[in-house]
Amino acid sequence: MSFKLKVFGVSKMLSKLKSELGGLSVTLDSWLLNLSKTGRSAKQIFSISVDVALVLFSLWCAYSLRLSTLFTDFKSTWHLFLVLPVLTVIVMASFGIYRWKIRTINRSLFIQLGKACFLSALILALLTYLFPSSSVNPRSIFIIYGLVIGTCTFSVRFVWQGLFDRREDGEPVAIYGAGAAGTSLLRSLEQGTEYRPLMLLDDDPSLAGSMVCGVRVQTLSAGALSDSLAKQDIGKVILAMPSISPSEYQQKVDLIKDLGVEVRTIPTSAELVAGTAKQGEIRDISVDDILGRSQVPPNLEFLGKCVTGKVVLVTGAGGSIGSELCRQIVSQKPRKLLALDIGEENLYKITEEMVRFVADNSLADDFFVPALCSVTDAVTVEHLIQLHSINTVYHAAAFKHVPIVEAQPEQGLRVNVFGTLTVLDAAIANNVENFVLVSTDKAVRPTNAMGATKRVAELVLQAKARLNNKTKISMVRFGNVLGSSGSVIPKFKKQIKEGGPITLTHAKVTRYFMTIPEAAQLVLQASAIAKGGDVFVLDMGKPVRIEDLAISMVNLSGKALRRETGRETDIEIVVEGLRPGEKMYEELFLAESSSSTVVKKVFSADEAWMHWDKLEVQLDELLSLKAPNEREYLKAKLLDLAFYGQLRASIPDSALIVDDVGRSRIVADDFSSLEAVAN
Repeated sequence: MSFKLKVFGVSKMLSKLKSELGGLSVTLDSWLLNLSKTGRSAKQIFSISVDVALVLFSLWCAYSLRLSTLFTDFKSTWHLFLVLPVLTVIVMASFGIYRWKIRTINRSLFIQLGKACFLSALILALLTYLFPSSSVNPRSIFIIYGLVIGTCTFSVRFVWQGLFDRREDGEPVAIYGAGAAGTSLLRSLEQGTEYRPLMLLDDDPSLAGSMVCGVRVQTLSAGALSDSLAKQDIGKVILAMPSISPSEYQQKVDLIKDLGVEVRTIPTSAELVAGTAKQGEIRDISVDDILGRSQVPPNLEFLGKCVTGKVVLVTGAGGSIGSELCRQIVSQKPRKLLALDIGEENLYKITEEMVRFVADNSLADDFFVPALCSVTDAVTVEHLIQLHSINTVYHAAAFKHVPIVEAQPEQGLRVNVFGTLTVLDAAIANNVENFVLVSTDKAVRPTNAMGATKRVAELVLQAKARLNNKTKISMVRFGNVLGSSGSVIPKFKKQIKEGGPITLTHAKVTRYFMTIPEAAQLVLQASAIAKGGDVFVLDMGKPVRIEDLAISMVNLSGKALRRETGRETDIEIVVEGLRPGEKMYEELFLAESSSSTVVKKVFSADEAWMHWDKLEVQLDELLSLKAPNEREYLKAKLLDLAFYGQLRASIPDSALIVDDVGRSRIVADDFSSLEAVAN
């Protein structure tokens, strides 16, 4: 019984001691916090005072160590103890040491401190030489002093950074991802004032409870995580996983939102490489993050093969793809870049951007040449190619909006077909090395005039490529790019901002999506492996249901769907029906015959084509259809030609199938027999 009472007494005493120490810790924290919040001048005075004390201590310590006894002879050395601290503080101030913020202490500060301590030791040596002590004058005193003062000033500043850097400014946040990206972000945020990282989250249970740069790691599986976030007043989580797949990204975004907090993210590796974002930036989650993060790093050899050291022309240079091609091209150091566009505003924007690039990189004034011109202007196009000795042409100019071209197919024919032919003929006539057409998935078994004009443009390139000219001709076909002008994403953003409704043509419509930078990079790489007549198709991944895209965009905006809440103030999704000529599903290949290439995500398609002499007859007939009352016939002829030109007319109706979503396809044993008919 007595033993139990003793144990109880000890336990009670330890508990009391723990409580008192806890109170002392709180008091110390409060004192340090108040000190950290004092003004800049007060902190500098405090730093100077500490350094004066360190100089006095170091000098006394140096004498004590040298004499192997506690030094007390201040009578003969008082002048050293009086003058040395003042001169040392002046030296440190001249090196900018007192202007350094505690939070930004780094290697550069310690270099400056080392220099100051070395000079302080030299000053001591000079003082002992000029004003020697009457009783003690050891010659090695300044060496010992230099080592002691250096150690003391270095150590004190380490302690300051740990104790006084008590940040209370900035929004409390948690970082999801304790890997390299999360650690780098943590260090970056600690140098700023906007965010204050208090917690790291990670999926790896082995990291739970560990510390990274003084911040504790918790796993998302912890049941008390939501309470922990609320306890520390954390209302925002920053996702620091730049390399995960789109599906994983969506899962993690949903997981964080289930905790009842906001989600932010950091730039992808591709954004950092392209220079469109900076390390440590924090931004909102975008649709690009969910749909387009699985990118393959470009092959730098292929990326610059048709560009580096060459004169390059980009048509449609003010558009979404054309402008990004310009950005990618200038990064590969061409000799000169020409940007051609008929839209003055778009051309002005890319010109302003390129002019800044030229100035920042000290390039020649004629490195970038803007040209306000239509691709149908044969005289001007020919003159530009001749004058600048163009080596490579990336032809991105086109009318691309389905409803507009459907209403005026003659304009689509004029620009998309004959504009392409104009630029191509000028390139061939002037022995341009490479000509690349930027095409679209809407050219595959088209059901509208726009898609038909793009397919006919492809037929033009395929036919011209087989006329044994010196120009290597190729085309690159891909689907929608995220955020391009007129695409569904800017449209949905606008509708969500206005409070809805979001309008869909059909609940089951799907489309392929790719980010603009990735599409441009793949176009450049595909052009490097062209042999002539190539049809390259980009791997667009899995098609995305447009309704799912709309729902994701509503969630990312922080709003809710009316169908889920029943509230009239929330976003409604309205289905309006398919537009004329619109498909339910897009396709990328005309035939099943395709093969991979040395460039990842780029395939080569083996497709039917027409000889130029036969195609030219068809083009002449199309050119004659100019009257508005001939539009329907023109569309029919375009669609007819798009289906392998005369090939469709040569096949009985029984060989043609039109499915329930409006897609037509030709039934045949193999495509070689179809090609023989066309040729």
